[in-house]
Amino acid sequence: MEKSKKTDMMFIASINDDLLQNILQRLPAKPFAFASCVNRSWNIVCNHILSRPKMVSAFSRNTDQLEAVEEALDKALSEPIRPDFVIANITCGNMDVTLSLITKRVGTRVPVIVSIVEGVLGKEACNDKAGEVKQNDQGMHISPTFAILLTIGYLPGIKADVIPVIQAKEESEAMIGDKFVMDIRNFVSAVSDHAAPPCLMLFGEDTHATEPIIRKLDYAMPAETIIVGNQKGEFLHKRANELTTVQLHKDESRVLAGLIFARDRHRPIQAGRTQFHTAISRGMSSVDLRYKVANAIVCLPRWPATLTTAKRIGEAEVLNGEQILDDIEASLLVNPLWEADPYIGVIKRRKYSVGLEEKPKIIASLVFHQVTGADEQYLTVKGAGIKTGDHFQVYIPDVKVAEASLNAVSSQLRNLMSKPNQQEVVGGFVFADTGRGDAFFGRPNADSSPFLENFPELRFGGVFCDGEIGRGLFVEEEEEETSSQRCLHVVSSVYLIVSYACS
Repeated sequence: MEKSKKTDMMFIASINDDLLQNILQRLPAKPFAFASCVNRSWNIVCNHILSRPKMVSAFSRNTDQLEAVEEALDKALSEPIRPDFVIANITCGNMDVTLSLITKRVGTRVPVIVSIVEGVLGKEACNDKAGEVKQNDQGMHISPTFAILLTIGYLPGIKADVIPVIQAKEESEAMIGDKFVMDIRNFVSAVSDHAAPPCLMLFGEDTHATEPIIRKLDYAMPAETIIVGNQKGEFLHKRANELTTVQLHKDESRVLAGLIFARDRHRPIQAGRTQFHTAISRGMSSVDLRYKVANAIVCLPRWPATLTTAKRIGEAEVLNGEQILDDIEASLLVNPLWEADPYIGVIKRRKYSVGLEEKPKIIASLVFHQVTGADEQYLTVKGAGIKTGDHFQVYIPDVKVAEASLNAVSSQLRNLMSKPNQQEVVGGFVFADTGRGDAFFGRPNADSSPFLENFPELRFGGVFCDGEIGRGLFVEEEEEETSSQRCLHVVSSVYLIVSYACS
């Protein structure tokens, strides 16, 4: 027996590095991790295999939650990877159970975000085919079915962690927004020589507090920082090296969680560089109707709404809700585009600052509010934050605009790959409005098409959400909006692309 063991050890030792790499790179994540600990030579080969970043997604539509989570984990961990972060998006079910199963497989050192979303898209774990699952396609009276999208990332040269926004009863939105910005800056300064993170992925709760915090981030972070995410939903989080999730006190509530990516100051000089990019497929067209808010009354139950009257630009008459809606309907009769509720795009000029900054800056941003009703007094729209004197224009969902915009995104991705530094796309994620999908486009996998057309082998993923967040260098604003920032979108798809460029 001893002789047999010695013979086996001699055989293993005699394997050259090329053959060893060919064997090790076929292993699933857990056996690969064990192999990297065999000896120094094997560890060097394993490190070479993992010299490039990797971001893999897999989704399961298995209706049994436990089986679905394991199925997605098995697929995502079927190749060598050392998880730096995990994102789990589920359509319903128990977030604690999902988080527990993930932590059991990847360990307690890995930051994890679990969120409940309106739907998922990507490549299915069972067959690698593109597909999507949306809750609102099930119908209002049908119980939601479980589906999960799991995304695991390994990004050498990048430090990742989750930073939450927890609001106590006595804390204002301004206070928690300032604290969130400072927490991000403190994390970045602790691990990086850079002043700001290259990318933030945000997951919010269904609360009106998320919008001002996101706008605070938009103001506080430099233009180079990409910000993407889902504004509304539910989430749980576990920070790196935490054993369990943080237990909230009775007067605290979750508002937002950010997965923060910072450049590691200890990244080897010779190593390649992970880069983040965004592109946005818009899905609305403007109607030539422009107004100035004459009066705005904000209602603040769990889902805030605003009652408003308005004047046409250049006119003195104050219009009530029915008159404004009549204007919109008359315009759509002349140029019918889509049978859906219209939106108003409000130009909000607000003062922003962080902490004790002496001179707040005035920032103009375009914010969309869906029209939900009208009467002889007011036009009713979703959301808060509209003030007397704000200007707005009417917008409607438009599939033709969305199709053209998808083609533009696909072209942007092709241009990214044609740059002289030979970037390799290693991961992708989509935040798509829940109003999009198969029913909106009349064809399957439209929101996945930029990835499918340009990177057919990429294991991308995405979610359908109610309030997609997107800001970045690829964003091209429409001509009439060039003077206004836009970080929150509707009827759009926000694409995060992770690439790798050799030094």
